Amino acid sequence: MQFIYHENAGATQLTIEGETYQHLYKSRRTKTQETLSLRNLKDDFLYRYQHQSITRKEATITLIDKTPKPVIPTRYTHLILAVFDQKEFYKILPSLNELGVGKLTLFFAHFSQREKLDCNKIHKILIYSSQQCGRSNLMHIEILENLDDVLAHYPKIGVFDFGGTALTKVDLPILIGPEGGLSPQEREILKDYPTFSTQQDLILKSQSACLYVASTLL
Repeated sequence: MQFIYHENAGATQLTIEGETYQHLYKSRRTKTQETLSLRNLKDDFLYRYQHQSITRKEATITLIDKTPKPVIPTRYTHLILAVFDQKEFYKILPSLNELGVGKLTLFFAHFSQREKLDCNKIHKILIYSSQQCGRSNLMHIEILENLDDVLAHYPKIGVFDFGGTALTKVDLPILIGPEGGLSPQEREILKDYPTFSTQQDLILKSQSACLYVASTLL
């Protein structure tokens, strides 16, 4: 873990409790003499704290200093992803955050599963991922209703689909379809947009396509 997340990091005094307390003092056996590095993931400061006290349920820490230490992607990348199986989606979130994707827009395509996304779970996954990789901000998540909504927000996009040119580091948001691909109606709507593919006769799952696009663009 590169740092500890606390939404109020930067305050003169903080209380550590709940899951963070369990991890630090039950699992890691953190000692009173150890200093802690915290971030709030809203600014680029790394805040260093010392222990005031540790009890059986909580710990009190006080601020020693703060250092501007941004750890952010050097290139901004925006993916537009059709919603697919949530279990598989949650699995790739840490990788996208760790690769440095700047923004992930989710939308419901014709073939998307219509399960409600758990925004709280997404937020927790991204926080844990940033704590592990050291990223000082979170990948931004946006949820839109459908393809029409996507194109209203982002009229200039690229599409990752069969029969396109080789994907390079283009400065466009890239749209990726769900399991089963885009519907004929959606392909008709997107026919005049730039299309990119892997140049191999291989069919990628949505999660594989997402990681391929992210790693190529970055």
